[in-house]
Amino acid sequence: MSYSRKVLLALMALAVANVASAANYKEGQVIVKYKNGVLRTRSMMNSIYNKLGVERIHRFKGHSAGLEQLTLKEGLKVQDAIAELQKDNSVEYAQPNYMLYAFDGETPAPGSGIPCIPGLEIPGCEPIGGGDGGGGGGIPCIFPGIPYPPGCEDTGGGGGGGGGGEQPTPTPAKKPALAPAPADVNPPVVDPDLDKAYGLSKIKATEAWKEWQGSKDFIVADIDTGIDYNHEDLAFNVWRNPNPSDKQDVAGYDFVHNDGLPYDDNQHGTHTSGTIGATGGNGKGVSGVAARVSIMGLKFLSGEGSGTTADAIRAIDYAIEHGAKVISASWGGPGEDDNKALYQSIERAKEKDVLFVAAAGNESKNNDIPSQASYPAAFDNDNLIAVAATDKNDTMAYFSNFGAKTVHVAAPGANVYSLVPGNKYAAFSGTSMACPHVAGAAALIWSKNPQWTYKKVKEVLMNTVDKVPSLAGKTVTGGRINVLNALHSTD
Repeated sequence: MSYSRKVLLALMALAVANVASAANYKEGQVIVKYKNGVLRTRSMMNSIYNKLGVERIHRFKGHSAGLEQLTLKEGLKVQDAIAELQKDNSVEYAQPNYMLYAFDGETPAPGSGIPCIPGLEIPGCEPIGGGDGGGGGGIPCIFPGIPYPPGCEDTGGGGGGGGGGEQPTPTPAKKPALAPAPADVNPPVVDPDLDKAYGLSKIKATEAWKEWQGSKDFIVADIDTGIDYNHEDLAFNVWRNPNPSDKQDVAGYDFVHNDGLPYDDNQHGTHTSGTIGATGGNGKGVSGVAARVSIMGLKFLSGEGSGTTADAIRAIDYAIEHGAKVISASWGGPGEDDNKALYQSIERAKEKDVLFVAAAGNESKNNDIPSQASYPAAFDNDNLIAVAATDKNDTMAYFSNFGAKTVHVAAPGANVYSLVPGNKYAAFSGTSMACPHVAGAAALIWSKNPQWTYKKVKEVLMNTVDKVPSLAGKTVTGGRINVLNALHSTD
């Protein structure tokens, strides 16, 4: 093994260890699930709260009835509260309020989006800023705070793990109001930058559109950092709530700021939404995989790209309650297979026939190994489909997690061109970018076959992949999705 390869592997191990050793849960908060059918009187509950030192209580309703988020008084330890709750016969489980993170990747240079690293053979990599691919100006550091390769620019990005990427857009002093939905462009006008979004032709979406472009009646919930609901290339496909609450949740909901304007103060969510369903044929920018769809924007990740399990559950419940059939989740956390609350929320989605599409993660790790895995992608929910990333050459991206048992399919995730806030466009890399390709594909074929179930949609997407050598033994199917094949499936 070369010296450079040893250095890279050591740095990767260090970075992952640092993430794992950090507090991966919200200090002072506990999620508790009470057993169904157990009588809990007010005096019993008050006794529990007093013993634990609970300061605030949020009781989940509807699909998540019996679940509570408890905020402890300052200085009290989460693990002590969990140990005390587990002694109570009325408690099914108690756990930390785990943190979850957007799977950001760097903004790549033109081409594959994979930077060459001295001494390493990385399939599909490209020299950046000229030269022979050695370290030099313009190469982003793989891990924030670690100057490797030599001479790299530490912009907070990194292709190897969740977190990083573009510096988040500052939270706006005032969110923009939701503008009226634009009119349909008819007859359609060619989208000028369609050729920049190579993933669409790679998965044969452009061919599939000749037969079916999707339906505005089909709802995909993009649970992320929010969306730019007024973006010129997204607004037509933004979901409009027929029965908004007093929070005026017309386009979705913001669980970070608790209001009805899920504005994207990062970039991540608008980018993923654009890949799912940027408006096709409107003469602007690009198109999503589903050229016609309704995108429900659900913000639970902050402008810095982090959020809590409790808010993720609220977003999932909202999606279920408001008719979404596909959930796109380009986020996760390391080694949290004991996040029962999140697992069960995906199970509740299954009960409502909802498909949950999850990014595999950007740590170059094997999701089949629980201690290395990224969750929720590595959960075994039957309605979950986990997605790895490939590049324009059908090579598995160097940052992508994999798993012969846990990662189902792959999709383009390197140098993916899509939308960012402010009527702008950019290319990003990450399994975050692969995931919405699959969510959009699911929307396209399911809207054409509304009688199908989540199980059928998942089965068709997996059975119609293009087999790719780089994915053999790395994913369940060994393939990258093919929308045209899926659309033609009658199995």
